[in-house]
Amino acid sequence: MNYIYDVLLNFNNIPYDIFEWNKEDKIFHIRKIPLVKLSTKDLSNLVNKKVKIDEEFLIKIYRRTKLYNKKVIDYAFLGTDGKMVIAFKIEHNKIKYSQLFLDEEMEVIDFSSNLNISNIKYQIINDKKIDYLQTRNQQYMKKFIYNQLKKIKDIDKLNFLYLECFNKKSNNVLNDIYYELDHNFENVYIKIYKVLKMTLIKR
Repeated sequence: MNYIYDVLLNFNNIPYDIFEWNKEDKIFHIRKIPLVKLSTKDLSNLVNKKVKIDEEFLIKIYRRTKLYNKKVIDYAFLGTDGKMVIAFKIEHNKIKYSQLFLDEEMEVIDFSSNLNISNIKYQIINDKKIDYLQTRNQQYMKKFIYNQLKKIKDIDKLNFLYLECFNKKSNNVLNDIYYELDHNFENVYIKIYKVLKMTLIKR
């Protein structure tokens, strides 16, 4: 088993870029973590699809990731295809991911150049719907908007929202709001988010 030492990881449902890490995130200071070289296809599948990793591999990495605070992570490893590096943490068949700082990633890629590709067995359960073109903040706003729209039962509030955001009235307001979000998200989500926040403050 190959190991990488002294890296910072931030496990989330999506492997956020370093500039999207938040101060509220739980950062793990890793003292030692297994490294596995994968094919580009396998690395992509492990990140972009919902998968179940074979038990045989999990046994190999069990409690081999150690932190500087003397704690351990039961199932974690770094995966690289020689072009990028993603950290994986598996808990109850749910996988969380982390990117690395650029200098740490480059060191791992350099180290992995002499490694052979390993064959991790896994089962693809289904595809994951992840929009990597949206930033973490945009994804938060989108989730907030949809959650708040589900809660609004008052048609007058919806009409107010639509009028404030689009400066016109609607005969089918909820459908029109969802249409704008589905087809014109980049241009309208900030407007809708701000108005929703304003109406929440007024309550």
